[in-house]
Order: sequence, then C-alpha cells, then structure tokens
Amino acid sequence: MKLVITISLLLFYSCVSAQKTSDGVKNAVSAYNKALVAKDTTALNKLLHASLSYGHSNGWIEDKAEQKANLFNGTIIYHKIEQPELQVTLADNIATVRGNGAFDVDYKENKHIAFDLHVMQTWVWEKGKWQLLNRQSTSNKK
Repeated sequence: MKLVITISLLLFYSCVSAQKTSDGVKNAVSAYNKALVAKDTTALNKLLHASLSYGHSNGWIEDKAEQKANLFNGTIIYHKIEQPELQVTLADNIATVRGNGAFDVDYKENKHIAFDLHVMQTWVWEKGKWQLLNRQSTSNKK
C-alpha cells in the first residue's frame, strides 16, 4: 500500500507541481502535506531543500534529516493537515507562501493535538522543481 501511495504522490508531484507558477507552488505544498501524513520519505527527499529549516510554533526547529527521522522515531506523527487558502508571492525563483492551517498530530506522548496555525513557508525553484527551504508557524489562538 505504501508503494502505491509513493508512486501516486510521485506521479502527482512530477505532473503538477513542477510548474514555476503560484499554482505549481500550491501543488508542491499539497504534495508536501500529503507526504508528511503518509510518512513518504521518497517524496520528501524531492520536496525538501538540503538546507531546510522547519520551525514549529513551539520554537522547535528541524533540518531535513531530522524531519524525516522524526516521522519514524515517534517524535511526531501527522494525521491530518488542512491548508484551504494559501497566498503565494513569487519573486524570480523564490515563492513565499502564507496561510492558516489545521494540523492534527501526535507529538511525543501527546495524542491527537489539534493546532490552529498561521504558517509561512519559503520555496525555491531549483532543478525544475519547487523545494521547501524554510517554514515557520505561530498559533492563531489568542
């Protein structure tokens, strides 16, 4: 089953996200979110930049290797990610993506924590594809 998901995500990613447009960036974000939920490291290898800096709302920061490892070592499990409306700003080979999102995760021993977050991501266009360079989130709760 994981092989079918991996192949589907790769086909989806290669067909629609490899566009240097705002829709291409949105498709890359969607493929990334799906890869996190599926624990698809093959897709993540293509979607994550080698210099990734992934900031969580609690101040925790992961690099590319840590993010992939933490999907399997019990640190974090993504059950559901919803980011219905994304604002994309393109500048040459860089895209800034902002939007609110609902994240359902297990974090360490805490099961099904629901986060309502505002997320900002920077994607770079390299070698004909979008790659996530950095991400930072903050809570929407006041």
